[in-house]
Amino acid sequence: MKIERIKKIKNHRVFRDFSWTNDLPDFNEKNVFYGWNGTGKTTLCNLFRAIEEGNNISEGEVVFVIDGRDVNGAELSISQRLPEVRVFNKYFIEANVFRSEGALPIYIIGKKSIEKEKEVKQLKNRLEEETKALPQKEDEKKRADKELSEFTTNYAKHIKDLLSSSGGYNPYNNYNKSLFREKCDELLLLSEEERDAKRLSEDDFENLKKQKDATPKDKISPFDFEFPDTQKLTDQVNALLAKTVVSKVIEALKNDGELSDWVKNGLEKHKKENSTHCLFCDQLLPEGRMKELEAHFNDQYNEFIVEKEALEKKIQTEIKKVESCMPPYKSQFYEDLERDYIEKCQKLQENNRVILQFLGDLLATLEEKGKKPFQQIKKNFEVVSGNEKVLLDINEIIRQHNQRSDDFKTSIFNARESLENSLVLDSLVEYSEKKDFLKNATSALDDATERIQALEKKITLNENDIVEFRKPAVELNADICSYLGRDEITFDVQGTGYQINRNGKPAENLCEGETAAIAFLYFLKSLEDKSFSLKDGIVVIDDPVSSLDSNSIFHAFGMMKEKTKDAGQLIILTHSHSFFRQVKNWFNGINRHKPEKKWPGQFYMLKTGSFGRTRTSSIAVIDPLLRKYESEYHYLFSLIYKAATSTETVDLERYYPLPNIARRLLESFCAFRKPLKTGNLLAQLDCIGCDCVKKTRVIRFLHTYSHAEQYGEPEHDLSILLETRGILNDLLSMIESEDPQHFNEMKELVSG
Repeated sequence: MKIERIKKIKNHRVFRDFSWTNDLPDFNEKNVFYGWNGTGKTTLCNLFRAIEEGNNISEGEVVFVIDGRDVNGAELSISQRLPEVRVFNKYFIEANVFRSEGALPIYIIGKKSIEKEKEVKQLKNRLEEETKALPQKEDEKKRADKELSEFTTNYAKHIKDLLSSSGGYNPYNNYNKSLFREKCDELLLLSEEERDAKRLSEDDFENLKKQKDATPKDKISPFDFEFPDTQKLTDQVNALLAKTVVSKVIEALKNDGELSDWVKNGLEKHKKENSTHCLFCDQLLPEGRMKELEAHFNDQYNEFIVEKEALEKKIQTEIKKVESCMPPYKSQFYEDLERDYIEKCQKLQENNRVILQFLGDLLATLEEKGKKPFQQIKKNFEVVSGNEKVLLDINEIIRQHNQRSDDFKTSIFNARESLENSLVLDSLVEYSEKKDFLKNATSALDDATERIQALEKKITLNENDIVEFRKPAVELNADICSYLGRDEITFDVQGTGYQINRNGKPAENLCEGETAAIAFLYFLKSLEDKSFSLKDGIVVIDDPVSSLDSNSIFHAFGMMKEKTKDAGQLIILTHSHSFFRQVKNWFNGINRHKPEKKWPGQFYMLKTGSFGRTRTSSIAVIDPLLRKYESEYHYLFSLIYKAATSTETVDLERYYPLPNIARRLLESFCAFRKPLKTGNLLAQLDCIGCDCVKKTRVIRFLHTYSHAEQYGEPEHDLSILLETRGILNDLLSMIESEDPQHFNEMKELVSG
């Protein structure tokens, strides 16, 4: 399994928007990255380290191509197939060389050994703490046991006092702390919603308290009541209002209902007594007057009156029925049902009041019609109906009452159980706390001795493992001598680690290069572990020769080459041109006589640029000058010459890296031309004969913009970057003035 390419790196550290381009060859068996400090080597190495550890890359977006498939860096932890990777970088150094505390420094080498050494120290501290804590754990267990026992005993007594009874079977008469704990544990298994459903309000609690001591009541007959058919009555009234009596109408009577009633009653009186004189004034009745009055009050009129009176009687009957509506007395019900029953009865009474008022309105209308039998009367009635639901609700309460009477024993038991549940729920938090306290205290006490024994055993095993992992000192001494090319550093076994000597005396402190060398030796040795297949795995090495001199670099390269030549895939990153030159010669040897596209050894470089004032890096094909020539100087000269002579219009940010590049070129040139003053650029420049104005411009340019930390500082005039081409030409002019032949040959080289 191989890493073919890094498809994209966006918004991750110094890489802002990198995508693998078509001109970039895929990674092959052996690969080298060359890049100066700050170009993204550490970032790139950490991406490979993320694959090694299976850690998700949370910052930005990173996509690898591994064996032809895209692998998202944000999903490395869940990726089912990742290659075996071993990474050497500064994190490996920090993790694998550990200096223990003491009068003389003892070094533990190897991550596993370091981890175990630290673990042993922690284990011993824990062992001491555990031993000291035993008496306290015993006391805590006793106290927790006592608190829980007293709590459950007192609460059980409270429940027993409330729910016990005399006479008959009652399980609560024998209630105790064991039963209380069982109920607590039972309720703890329920969800919070289920427990809330069993909690009682204050009113419900008081009602159930009354119920649990109650005696059964008589059953109640269903409430049988039928509301008047108000719609039918209204229809009948409206039909009567629409009728008119046809007769010989006496106008005076037609328009005066009271007069008409008075005359009608008088007519009946006169007919009954067969009187020919007016009973009121005693005058002789005019001839034909009686017949005229009888014609007014004819049969049709009488039928109307009969119909009206019959309808009035029907309505009055309904009124009396409504008025006599009497549901059962509230005292007949169980007390806890009374409140709902009263509420429903009040609704019934209100409904009946409205019905009675409506029926009264019908009667009043009929009375009005009786006074106007010869006229049609129109009325718009808003019919009021009976609320059948309230009757159902009342009968439902009656049903509940009767059911309770039927199931009285069950009801009493349920009431007691509901009260118990509510009381236990009130105690549940405190019970849980005390139970957990006892459980934890008991567990701590029971496990204390076992943990102590386990700690002692683990300490012994770890110390044995450290000794086993420890590489023999003779072998280490040979390796470090071979790696550094000198024998001043030696190892002596001390306990579980090593005393490192320099020139036969204990080394108080190791320099950065020595520490890195020791870590790298261990890294190379770890490639031989059974847990890692070198021929199938991927080895990533980041600057193993940091702080080493040129002679040591040569020796270090030789050891690295020998130990990694059989790796399934090798990726090397370096900023050291000397080390890069060694790797380059190695790769050129294995690439010889092979097509460029199929080179087993691939060359890459890391470049930086800017988006505005934000530095950005990218991966590119190595510059041919870096690969072709032994010195970095050719490459630097090429960059400066091309920038100075270009006619292309470029954005300002493209100029940001050039001051640093120009400074490195000038330092390299001066180092050869003025070697006695190496390290003092100004002194070297003073010895170069050229125009003072040009020299001043170049120095100002280099000093102002050759340090990345100065990007964007407001005191710097960024507009000077617009003069970059002119200043670079001044620099080239200085080189040409000092060594024309050299300049012309370099010009020919980079222009070809």
